[in-house]
Amino acid sequence: MHAIPDTLLQLYQRARGLQPAGAISVLQLSATQCAFASGSGAAPASSILLALGTQLGASLFRHAPPTALEMEHAIMLVEDTLAPVRPTLAAASQLYCADACVRALAGHAGVAGDGVLWLPTGQLEYTFGRFAEVVQGRPAALEGLPVDGEFAAALLIMRELTHHLGFAGIHLLPAQ
Repeated sequence: MHAIPDTLLQLYQRARGLQPAGAISVLQLSATQCAFASGSGAAPASSILLALGTQLGASLFRHAPPTALEMEHAIMLVEDTLAPVRPTLAAASQLYCADACVRALAGHAGVAGDGVLWLPTGQLEYTFGRFAEVVQGRPAALEGLPVDGEFAAALLIMRELTHHLGFAGIHLLPAQ
């Protein structure tokens, strides 16, 4: 295991304080990377850093909203990049995140407020489906969703992450 960034370790400790027993996984999603730490103890047993972040939208999406072909290409890239994560996660762990971009995404999914929020995977899937309708030509204003590459990348990453890594949803911690 490589050294865990301090901010990821601090996030793990915050989540552990909310869930003192059982397995947890924490995620930090930035412009350039996804970082995960996971475990059942006071300190994470594993961590992984991936070169996958919200800037993905700037490099893959030439249109706003992205075209269906751009989204398909991005889905394949995200799935392939996330593949090594699953074996590093503690079994049956709960996912925690404190990133502003994910909290903003939750707001577009109908989950807003102060404090710890719960964004169920089903609600994230529904929001992804709404965005897919926009990609297919439905006016974005009808869905109330942003169409920029950063939002599209964050939504895609979080959807694929919860879908392929088997999380029931995401516990959103307030920023500190």
